[in-house]
Amino acid sequence: MGHPTLSVCMIVKDEEKNLPRVLSSTKGLADEIVVVDTGSKDKTVDIAKSFGAKVYYFDWCDDFSAARNESLRHATKDYILWLDGDDELKREEHGKIKKDLVKKRGHAFYLKIKNCTNGGETECIQMRIFPRRNDLRFEGSVHEQIYPSIKKAGVPMALCDATIIHHGYEESEDNEGKLLRNLRILEKDLNKDPENTLTLFFLGRTLRGLGRNEEAAIYYERLIEKGMTDGELRASDLYQLTLVERASLLSLKGQVKDAIALLERFGKVNTNNLITFTLAELYYKSKAYEKAYELLLGIRDKTFQKELLPLDVDLVKRSLYKYLGVSSIFVKDYETARKYLSLAIESEPEDPQNYHYLALSEEKAGNVEKAIEVCSEAVRKFDGDISFLKKRFFLKLEHGLFKEMDMDLLLLKDEVQDLEILCGLFFLSSVNLSFESIERYYSAIEAALHLPVKPFPEGYPEVVKRLQKLGEKKSLSILRRAIDRLLTLETRIAL
Repeated sequence: MGHPTLSVCMIVKDEEKNLPRVLSSTKGLADEIVVVDTGSKDKTVDIAKSFGAKVYYFDWCDDFSAARNESLRHATKDYILWLDGDDELKREEHGKIKKDLVKKRGHAFYLKIKNCTNGGETECIQMRIFPRRNDLRFEGSVHEQIYPSIKKAGVPMALCDATIIHHGYEESEDNEGKLLRNLRILEKDLNKDPENTLTLFFLGRTLRGLGRNEEAAIYYERLIEKGMTDGELRASDLYQLTLVERASLLSLKGQVKDAIALLERFGKVNTNNLITFTLAELYYKSKAYEKAYELLLGIRDKTFQKELLPLDVDLVKRSLYKYLGVSSIFVKDYETARKYLSLAIESEPEDPQNYHYLALSEEKAGNVEKAIEVCSEAVRKFDGDISFLKKRFFLKLEHGLFKEMDMDLLLLKDEVQDLEILCGLFFLSSVNLSFESIERYYSAIEAALHLPVKPFPEGYPEVVKRLQKLGEKKSLSILRRAIDRLLTLETRIAL
Protein backbone atom coordinates (compact mmCIF):
# COMPACT_ATOMS: atom_id res chain seq x y z
CA MET A 1 0.00 0.00 0.00
CA GLY A 2 1.59 3.27 -1.16
CA HIS A 3 1.70 6.58 0.62
CA PRO A 4 -1.68 8.38 0.49
CA THR A 5 -1.84 11.21 -2.03
CA LEU A 6 -3.30 14.64 -1.33
CA SER A 7 -5.25 17.19 -3.36
CA VAL A 8 -5.27 20.77 -2.13
CA CYS A 9 -8.61 22.33 -3.13
CA MET A 10 -9.30 26.06 -3.03
CA ILE A 11 -11.93 28.58 -4.12
CA VAL A 12 -10.57 32.07 -4.78
CA LYS A 13 -11.46 35.53 -6.00
CA ASP A 14 -9.04 38.44 -6.36
CA GLU A 15 -6.36 36.81 -4.18
CA GLU A 16 -3.23 37.97 -6.04
CA LYS A 17 -1.86 39.41 -2.79
CA ASN A 18 -2.24 36.20 -0.77
CA LEU A 19 -2.06 33.39 -3.30
CA PRO A 20 1.76 33.15 -3.62
CA ARG A 21 2.03 32.67 0.14
CA VAL A 22 -0.52 29.88 0.42
CA LEU A 23 0.57 28.03 -2.71
CA SER A 24 4.23 28.22 -1.74
CA SER A 25 3.33 26.85 1.68
CA THR A 26 1.87 23.66 0.14
CA LYS A 27 4.96 22.81 -1.91
CA GLY A 28 6.18 19.34 -0.96
CA LEU A 29 2.83 18.37 0.56
CA ALA A 30 0.28 18.68 -2.25
CA ASP A 31 0.26 16.07 -5.02
CA GLU A 32 -2.10 18.32 -6.95
CA ILE A 33 -3.59 21.78 -6.48
CA VAL A 34 -7.14 22.48 -7.63
CA VAL A 35 -8.13 26.15 -7.79
CA VAL A 36 -11.68 27.21 -8.61
CA ASP A 37 -11.91 30.89 -9.48
CA THR A 38 -15.24 32.62 -8.82
CA GLY A 39 -14.68 35.78 -10.84
CA SER A 40 -11.25 37.31 -10.22
CA LYS A 41 -10.38 40.57 -11.96
CA ASP A 42 -6.74 40.66 -10.90
CA LYS A 43 -3.82 38.28 -11.58
CA THR A 44 -5.13 35.46 -9.38
CA VAL A 45 -5.57 32.95 -12.21
CA ASP A 46 -2.13 33.64 -13.72
CA ILE A 47 -0.48 33.22 -10.32
CA ALA A 48 -2.31 29.94 -9.68
CA LYS A 49 -1.21 28.57 -13.05
CA SER A 50 2.39 29.62 -12.41
CA PHE A 51 2.39 27.30 -9.37
CA GLY A 52 1.15 24.40 -11.49
CA ALA A 53 -2.42 24.51 -10.19
CA LYS A 54 -5.32 23.12 -12.19
CA VAL A 55 -7.60 26.13 -12.61
CA TYR A 56 -11.36 25.91 -13.16
CA TYR A 57 -14.07 28.57 -13.31
CA PHE A 58 -17.32 28.86 -11.40
CA ASP A 59 -20.05 31.48 -11.72
CA TRP A 60 -20.67 32.86 -8.23
CA CYS A 61 -24.20 32.12 -6.98
CA ASP A 62 -24.11 33.23 -3.32
CA ASP A 63 -23.29 29.67 -2.23
CA PHE A 64 -19.88 28.84 -0.76
CA SER A 65 -20.68 25.14 -0.54
CA ALA A 66 -21.54 24.98 -4.23
CA ALA A 67 -18.16 26.51 -5.06
CA ARG A 68 -16.30 24.22 -2.64
CA ASN A 69 -18.04 21.17 -4.06
CA GLU A 70 -17.02 22.23 -7.56
CA SER A 71 -13.39 22.13 -6.41
CA LEU A 72 -13.93 18.64 -4.94
CA ARG A 73 -15.37 17.46 -8.26
CA HIS A 74 -12.03 18.09 -9.99
CA ALA A 75 -9.82 16.46 -7.31
CA THR A 76 -8.20 13.11 -8.21
CA LYS A 77 -6.05 12.14 -5.20
CA ASP A 78 -6.78 9.98 -2.14
CA TYR A 79 -7.36 12.83 0.30
CA ILE A 80 -8.52 16.44 0.09
CA LEU A 81 -7.15 19.36 2.08
CA TRP A 82 -9.20 22.51 1.61
CA LEU A 83 -7.58 25.89 2.08
CA ASP A 84 -8.55 29.53 1.77
CA GLY A 85 -6.56 32.04 -0.26
CA ASP A 86 -5.39 33.80 2.91
CA ASP A 87 -4.26 30.60 4.68
CA GLU A 88 -0.68 29.48 5.25
CA LEU A 89 0.65 26.03 6.10
CA LYS A 90 4.22 26.25 7.36
CA ARG A 91 6.69 23.66 6.06
CA GLU A 92 7.23 22.21 9.55
CA GLU A 93 3.54 21.22 9.66
CA HIS A 94 3.76 19.00 6.58
CA GLY A 95 5.30 16.03 8.37
CA LYS A 96 2.48 15.95 10.92
CA ILE A 97 -0.09 15.65 8.13
CA LYS A 98 1.84 13.02 6.20
CA LYS A 99 2.32 10.95 9.34
CA ASP A 100 -1.40 10.96 10.20
CA LEU A 101 -2.47 10.13 6.64
CA VAL A 102 -0.40 6.95 6.87
CA LYS A 103 -1.15 6.13 10.50
CA LYS A 104 -4.91 6.75 10.35
CA ARG A 105 -5.92 5.78 6.85
CA GLY A 106 -9.52 6.48 5.97
CA HIS A 107 -9.95 9.15 8.66
CA ALA A 108 -11.08 12.74 8.31
CA PHE A 109 -8.92 15.22 10.23
CA TYR A 110 -9.46 18.35 12.24
CA LEU A 111 -6.52 20.75 11.98
CA LYS A 112 -5.66 23.56 14.34
CA ILE A 113 -6.49 27.03 12.99
CA LYS A 114 -4.65 30.09 14.22
CA ASN A 115 -6.56 33.24 13.27
CA CYS A 116 -4.35 36.30 13.14
CA THR A 117 -6.22 39.51 13.94
CA ASN A 118 -5.19 43.11 14.45
CA GLY A 119 -5.83 42.62 18.17
CA GLY A 120 -3.96 39.34 18.60
CA GLU A 121 -4.68 35.69 17.84
CA THR A 122 -7.51 33.23 18.30
CA GLU A 123 -7.34 29.47 17.99
CA CYS A 124 -9.80 26.72 17.15
CA ILE A 125 -10.00 23.43 15.26
CA GLN A 126 -11.69 22.86 11.92
CA MET A 127 -12.34 19.84 9.72
CA ARG A 128 -9.87 20.39 6.87
CA ILE A 129 -8.78 16.98 5.54
CA PHE A 130 -11.01 14.10 4.46
CA PRO A 131 -10.97 11.14 2.03
CA ARG A 132 -12.00 11.90 -1.55
CA ARG A 133 -15.45 10.32 -1.78
CA ASN A 134 -18.53 11.24 -3.79
CA ASP A 135 -20.71 11.21 -0.68
CA LEU A 136 -18.59 13.80 1.16
CA ARG A 137 -19.76 17.27 0.21
CA PHE A 138 -20.02 20.68 1.87
CA GLU A 139 -23.32 21.99 3.22
CA GLY A 140 -24.48 25.55 3.95
CA SER A 141 -24.36 28.58 1.68
CA VAL A 142 -22.27 30.50 4.25
CA HIS A 143 -19.76 29.07 6.75
CA GLU A 144 -19.84 25.90 4.68
CA GLN A 145 -19.38 22.66 6.63
CA ILE A 146 -18.05 19.26 5.55
CA TYR A 147 -18.63 17.72 9.00
CA PRO A 148 -22.33 16.77 8.55
CA SER A 149 -21.67 14.59 5.51
CA ILE A 150 -18.58 13.05 7.14
CA LYS A 151 -20.65 12.13 10.18
CA LYS A 152 -23.51 10.80 8.05
CA ALA A 153 -21.10 8.64 6.03
CA GLY A 154 -19.60 7.20 9.21
CA VAL A 155 -16.06 8.33 8.41
CA PRO A 156 -13.88 8.18 11.55
CA MET A 157 -12.51 11.53 12.69
CA ALA A 158 -9.29 12.51 14.44
CA LEU A 159 -7.31 15.60 15.41
CA CYS A 160 -4.08 16.25 13.51
CA ASP A 161 -1.55 18.38 15.37
CA ALA A 162 -0.74 20.51 12.29
CA THR A 163 -1.64 24.21 12.38
CA ILE A 164 -2.99 26.39 9.57
CA ILE A 165 -2.42 30.12 9.94
CA HIS A 166 -5.37 32.17 8.71
CA HIS A 167 -4.42 35.76 7.85
CA GLY A 168 -7.83 36.94 6.66
CA TYR A 169 -8.89 38.79 9.79
CA GLU A 170 -5.75 40.93 9.94
CA GLU A 171 -6.03 41.96 6.32
CA SER A 172 -9.78 42.42 5.89
CA GLU A 173 -10.89 46.00 5.38
CA ASP A 174 -14.63 45.36 5.16
CA ASN A 175 -15.66 42.93 7.88
CA GLU A 176 -19.04 44.63 8.25
CA GLY A 177 -19.63 44.31 4.52
CA LYS A 178 -18.86 40.58 4.67
CA LEU A 179 -21.19 40.13 7.62
CA LEU A 180 -24.01 41.91 5.80
CA ARG A 181 -23.40 39.74 2.74
CA ASN A 182 -23.50 36.62 4.92
CA LEU A 183 -26.67 37.81 6.62
CA ARG A 184 -28.39 38.24 3.28
CA ILE A 185 -27.44 34.72 2.16
CA LEU A 186 -28.35 33.15 5.51
CA GLU A 187 -31.77 34.79 5.54
CA LYS A 188 -32.37 33.38 2.07
CA ASP A 189 -31.34 29.92 3.30
CA LEU A 190 -33.67 30.23 6.28
CA ASN A 191 -36.61 30.86 3.99
CA LYS A 192 -35.80 27.62 2.20
CA ASP A 193 -35.24 25.58 5.38
CA PRO A 194 -36.52 27.30 8.57
CA GLU A 195 -35.32 24.50 10.87
CA ASN A 196 -31.75 24.13 9.60
CA THR A 197 -29.56 24.12 12.69
CA LEU A 198 -26.43 25.46 10.99
CA THR A 199 -28.37 28.35 9.49
CA LEU A 200 -29.93 29.24 12.85
CA PHE A 201 -26.55 29.15 14.58
CA PHE A 202 -24.70 31.24 12.00
CA LEU A 203 -27.54 33.75 11.82
CA GLY A 204 -27.06 34.27 15.54
CA ARG A 205 -23.31 34.67 15.20
CA THR A 206 -23.59 37.00 12.20
CA LEU A 207 -26.12 39.26 13.91
CA ARG A 208 -23.98 39.34 17.04
CA GLY A 209 -20.99 40.32 14.91
CA LEU A 210 -23.07 43.23 13.61
CA GLY A 211 -23.94 44.28 17.17
CA ARG A 212 -27.59 43.26 16.78
CA ASN A 213 -27.62 41.18 19.94
CA GLU A 214 -31.37 41.11 20.56
CA GLU A 215 -31.96 39.66 17.10
CA ALA A 216 -29.10 37.20 17.56
CA ALA A 217 -30.68 35.96 20.80
CA ILE A 218 -33.86 35.02 18.93
CA TYR A 219 -32.03 32.52 16.73
CA TYR A 220 -30.02 31.08 19.63
CA GLU A 221 -33.26 30.61 21.57
CA ARG A 222 -34.85 28.83 18.60
CA LEU A 223 -31.91 26.46 18.43
CA ILE A 224 -31.94 25.83 22.20
CA GLU A 225 -35.66 25.13 22.13
CA LYS A 226 -35.20 22.78 19.17
CA GLY A 227 -32.65 20.82 21.20
CA MET A 228 -35.19 20.17 23.95
CA THR A 229 -36.91 17.61 21.74
CA ASP A 230 -33.93 16.59 19.60
CA GLY A 231 -31.52 14.48 21.63
CA GLU A 232 -28.95 14.24 18.84
CA LEU A 233 -28.82 18.03 18.50
CA ARG A 234 -28.64 18.50 22.25
CA ALA A 235 -25.62 16.17 22.42
CA SER A 236 -23.79 18.01 19.62
CA ASP A 237 -20.91 20.47 19.88
CA LEU A 238 -22.98 22.99 17.92
CA TYR A 239 -25.57 23.00 20.70
CA GLN A 240 -22.90 23.59 23.34
CA LEU A 241 -21.51 26.50 21.33
CA THR A 242 -25.03 27.93 21.10
CA LEU A 243 -25.33 27.77 24.88
CA VAL A 244 -22.02 29.63 25.30
CA GLU A 245 -23.11 32.34 22.86
CA ARG A 246 -26.54 32.72 24.50
CA ALA A 247 -25.07 32.79 28.01
CA SER A 248 -22.63 35.48 26.88
CA LEU A 249 -25.47 37.66 25.60
CA LEU A 250 -27.42 37.21 28.84
CA SER A 251 -24.34 38.18 30.85
CA LEU A 252 -23.83 41.30 28.74
CA LYS A 253 -27.38 42.36 29.69
CA GLY A 254 -26.64 41.79 33.38
CA GLN A 255 -28.74 38.62 33.51
CA VAL A 256 -25.96 36.54 35.03
CA LYS A 257 -28.31 34.30 37.04
CA ASP A 258 -30.20 33.42 33.87
CA ALA A 259 -26.93 32.65 32.07
CA ILE A 260 -25.85 30.37 34.90
CA ALA A 261 -29.21 28.59 34.95
CA LEU A 262 -29.01 28.01 31.19
CA LEU A 263 -25.58 26.39 31.33
CA GLU A 264 -26.42 24.35 34.42
CA ARG A 265 -29.54 22.99 32.75
CA PHE A 266 -28.29 22.19 29.26
CA GLY A 267 -24.49 22.45 29.28
CA LYS A 268 -22.06 19.57 29.43
CA VAL A 269 -20.50 20.87 32.63
CA ASN A 270 -17.25 19.08 33.59
CA THR A 271 -17.26 17.44 30.14
CA ASN A 272 -17.04 20.38 27.74
CA ASN A 273 -14.09 22.61 28.72
CA LEU A 274 -15.57 25.75 27.21
CA ILE A 275 -18.92 25.27 28.96
CA THR A 276 -17.14 24.59 32.25
CA PHE A 277 -14.94 27.66 31.95
CA THR A 278 -17.83 29.91 30.93
CA LEU A 279 -19.94 28.76 33.88
CA ALA A 280 -16.99 29.19 36.26
CA GLU A 281 -16.41 32.70 34.93
CA LEU A 282 -20.06 33.57 35.56
CA TYR A 283 -19.84 32.20 39.11
CA TYR A 284 -16.65 34.17 39.71
CA LYS A 285 -18.15 37.42 38.46
CA SER A 286 -21.20 36.87 40.67
CA LYS A 287 -18.85 36.25 43.63
CA ALA A 288 -19.86 32.60 44.04
CA TYR A 289 -16.20 31.78 44.60
CA GLU A 290 -16.61 28.27 46.01
CA LYS A 291 -18.51 27.10 42.93
CA ALA A 292 -16.04 28.84 40.63
CA TYR A 293 -13.16 27.16 42.46
CA GLU A 294 -14.68 23.67 42.12
CA LEU A 295 -15.14 24.03 38.35
CA LEU A 296 -11.83 25.74 37.63
CA LEU A 297 -9.86 23.18 39.59
CA GLY A 298 -11.07 20.51 37.17
CA ILE A 299 -9.88 22.36 34.06
CA ARG A 300 -6.83 24.10 35.49
CA ASP A 301 -4.38 22.33 33.16
CA LYS A 302 -6.50 22.29 29.98
CA THR A 303 -5.01 23.88 26.87
CA PHE A 304 -8.27 25.10 25.21
CA GLN A 305 -6.71 24.36 21.83
CA LYS A 306 -9.33 21.86 20.69
CA GLU A 307 -12.36 24.13 20.61
CA LEU A 308 -14.59 24.58 17.58
CA LEU A 309 -15.28 28.21 18.44
CA PRO A 310 -12.36 30.62 17.83
CA LEU A 311 -10.92 31.57 21.21
CA ASP A 312 -8.20 33.88 22.40
CA VAL A 313 -6.51 30.98 24.17
CA ASP A 314 -3.98 33.18 25.95
CA LEU A 315 -6.77 35.38 27.32
CA VAL A 316 -8.72 32.34 28.52
CA LYS A 317 -5.65 30.94 30.28
CA ARG A 318 -4.84 34.30 31.90
CA SER A 319 -8.42 34.58 33.10
CA LEU A 320 -8.44 31.01 34.39
CA TYR A 321 -5.24 31.61 36.40
CA LYS A 322 -6.69 34.75 37.97
CA TYR A 323 -10.15 33.34 38.65
CA LEU A 324 -8.76 30.16 40.20
CA GLY A 325 -6.13 32.03 42.20
CA VAL A 326 -8.64 34.46 43.70
CA SER A 327 -11.32 31.82 44.28
CA SER A 328 -8.74 29.70 46.11
CA ILE A 329 -8.23 32.49 48.64
CA PHE A 330 -11.92 32.39 49.54
CA VAL A 331 -11.86 28.61 50.11
CA LYS A 332 -8.57 28.92 52.04
CA ASP A 333 -6.59 26.83 49.57
CA TYR A 334 -3.61 29.12 49.75
CA GLU A 335 -1.19 26.76 48.02
CA THR A 336 -3.38 26.74 44.88
CA ALA A 337 -3.87 30.49 45.22
CA ARG A 338 -0.11 31.06 45.30
CA LYS A 339 0.53 28.80 42.30
CA TYR A 340 -2.10 30.25 39.97
CA LEU A 341 -1.69 33.87 40.97
CA SER A 342 2.03 33.45 40.30
CA LEU A 343 1.11 32.05 36.87
CA ALA A 344 -1.23 35.00 36.36
CA ILE A 345 1.64 37.39 37.07
CA GLU A 346 3.93 35.44 34.75
CA SER A 347 1.40 35.52 31.91
CA GLU A 348 0.28 39.12 32.48
CA PRO A 349 3.06 40.95 34.37
CA GLU A 350 1.59 44.40 33.70
CA ASP A 351 -1.61 43.75 35.67
CA PRO A 352 -1.09 45.12 39.21
CA GLN A 353 -4.24 43.43 40.50
CA ASN A 354 -2.56 40.03 40.36
CA TYR A 355 0.16 41.27 42.75
CA HIS A 356 -2.47 42.53 45.18
CA TYR A 357 -4.17 39.14 45.22
CA LEU A 358 -0.88 37.26 45.61
CA ALA A 359 0.10 39.47 48.56
CA LEU A 360 -3.32 38.85 50.10
CA SER A 361 -3.02 35.08 49.67
CA GLU A 362 0.40 35.07 51.33
CA GLU A 363 -0.91 37.20 54.19
CA LYS A 364 -3.95 34.92 54.69
CA ALA A 365 -1.63 31.92 54.69
CA GLY A 366 0.38 33.54 57.50
CA ASN A 367 3.40 34.27 55.28
CA VAL A 368 3.67 37.95 56.19
CA GLU A 369 7.29 38.32 55.14
CA LYS A 370 6.44 36.82 51.74
CA ALA A 371 3.45 39.16 51.39
CA ILE A 372 5.75 42.10 52.09
CA GLU A 373 8.19 40.81 49.44
CA VAL A 374 5.38 40.70 46.87
CA CYS A 375 4.44 44.28 47.70
CA SER A 376 8.07 45.39 47.45
CA GLU A 377 8.39 43.71 44.06
CA ALA A 378 5.24 45.50 42.91
CA VAL A 379 6.53 48.85 44.23
CA ARG A 380 9.60 48.44 42.03
CA LYS A 381 7.58 47.12 39.08
CA PHE A 382 4.97 49.89 39.14
CA ASP A 383 7.16 52.89 39.98
CA GLY A 384 6.21 53.35 43.60
CA ASP A 385 2.49 52.66 43.19
CA ILE A 386 0.88 54.10 46.34
CA SER A 387 -1.50 51.15 46.74
CA PHE A 388 1.45 48.76 47.20
CA LEU A 389 3.31 51.18 49.45
CA LYS A 390 0.19 51.43 51.56
CA LYS A 391 -0.33 47.65 51.62
CA ARG A 392 3.28 47.06 52.68
CA PHE A 393 3.02 49.77 55.35
CA PHE A 394 -0.04 48.19 56.95
CA LEU A 395 1.39 44.68 56.75
CA LYS A 396 4.34 45.86 58.80
CA LEU A 397 2.17 47.94 61.11
CA GLU A 398 -0.38 45.23 61.83
CA HIS A 399 2.25 42.58 62.44
CA GLY A 400 4.45 44.67 64.70
CA LEU A 401 7.38 45.10 62.29
CA PHE A 402 7.94 48.66 63.48
CA LYS A 403 11.70 48.71 63.07
CA GLU A 404 11.42 48.12 59.32
CA MET A 405 9.22 51.14 58.57
CA ASP A 406 11.65 54.03 58.11
CA MET A 407 11.60 53.85 54.31
CA ASP A 408 7.82 53.51 54.25
CA LEU A 409 7.48 56.67 56.35
CA LEU A 410 9.60 58.64 53.91
CA LEU A 411 7.61 57.39 50.93
CA LEU A 412 4.20 58.00 52.54
CA LYS A 413 4.80 61.35 54.19
CA ASP A 414 3.12 63.29 51.37
CA GLU A 415 -0.10 61.23 51.43
CA VAL A 416 -1.76 63.75 53.76
CA GLN A 417 -5.30 63.19 52.47
CA ASP A 418 -5.44 59.41 52.90
CA LEU A 419 -7.24 58.81 56.19
CA GLU A 420 -6.07 55.23 56.58
CA ILE A 421 -2.43 56.24 56.12
CA LEU A 422 -2.81 59.21 58.50
CA CYS A 423 -4.35 56.96 61.15
CA GLY A 424 -1.57 54.46 60.56
CA LEU A 425 1.07 57.14 61.02
CA PHE A 426 -0.74 58.29 64.16
CA PHE A 427 -0.66 54.70 65.46
CA LEU A 428 3.07 54.40 64.71
CA SER A 429 3.67 57.69 66.51
CA SER A 430 1.87 56.25 69.55
CA VAL A 431 4.10 53.17 69.41
CA ASN A 432 7.21 55.36 69.32
CA LEU A 433 5.74 57.75 71.91
CA SER A 434 6.63 60.61 69.59
CA PHE A 435 4.35 63.34 70.99
CA GLU A 436 5.34 65.80 68.28
CA SER A 437 4.27 63.29 65.58
CA ILE A 438 1.12 62.43 67.54
CA GLU A 439 0.10 66.08 67.46
CA ARG A 440 1.04 66.48 63.79
CA TYR A 441 -0.89 63.48 62.52
CA TYR A 442 -3.87 64.10 64.78
CA SER A 443 -4.15 67.59 63.31
CA ALA A 444 -3.78 66.16 59.79
CA ILE A 445 -6.63 63.71 60.50
CA GLU A 446 -8.88 66.55 61.68
CA ALA A 447 -8.03 68.61 58.60
CA ALA A 448 -8.72 65.65 56.26
CA LEU A 449 -12.12 65.24 57.96
CA HIS A 450 -12.83 68.97 57.54
CA LEU A 451 -13.07 69.44 61.32
CA PRO A 452 -11.69 72.32 63.35
CA VAL A 453 -8.01 71.62 64.06
CA LYS A 454 -7.56 71.25 67.81
CA PRO A 455 -4.62 69.95 69.86
CA PHE A 456 -4.71 66.26 70.73
CA PRO A 457 -6.85 64.89 72.35
CA GLU A 458 -9.43 67.69 72.03
CA GLY A 459 -12.23 66.99 69.56
CA TYR A 460 -11.65 63.24 69.67
CA PRO A 461 -15.39 62.38 69.96
CA GLU A 462 -16.07 64.48 66.83
CA VAL A 463 -13.28 62.68 64.96
CA VAL A 464 -14.82 59.31 65.86
CA LYS A 465 -18.32 60.42 64.79
CA ARG A 466 -17.07 61.77 61.46
CA LEU A 467 -15.13 58.55 60.71
CA GLN A 468 -18.23 56.52 61.55
CA LYS A 469 -20.40 58.70 59.31
CA LEU A 470 -17.98 58.30 56.40
CA GLY A 471 -17.82 54.53 56.85
CA GLU A 472 -14.06 54.65 57.46
CA LYS A 473 -14.03 51.42 59.47
CA LYS A 474 -10.34 50.63 59.02
CA SER A 475 -9.24 54.18 59.85
CA LEU A 476 -11.40 54.20 62.99
CA SER A 477 -10.11 50.79 64.09
CA ILE A 478 -6.48 51.92 63.72
CA LEU A 479 -7.15 55.17 65.56
CA ARG A 480 -8.84 53.38 68.46
CA ARG A 481 -5.97 50.89 68.70
CA ALA A 482 -3.58 53.81 68.96
CA ILE A 483 -5.63 55.42 71.73
CA ASP A 484 -5.91 52.10 73.58
CA ARG A 485 -2.16 51.70 73.33
CA LEU A 486 -1.56 55.14 74.75
CA LEU A 487 -3.95 54.45 77.62
CA THR A 488 -2.38 51.05 78.30
CA LEU A 489 1.05 52.65 78.49
CA GLU A 490 -0.38 55.12 81.03
CA THR A 491 0.91 58.13 79.17
CA ARG A 492 -1.38 60.34 81.28
CA ILE A 493 -3.18 61.63 78.24
CA ALA A 494 -6.58 62.81 79.44
CA LEU A 495 -9.25 62.10 76.93
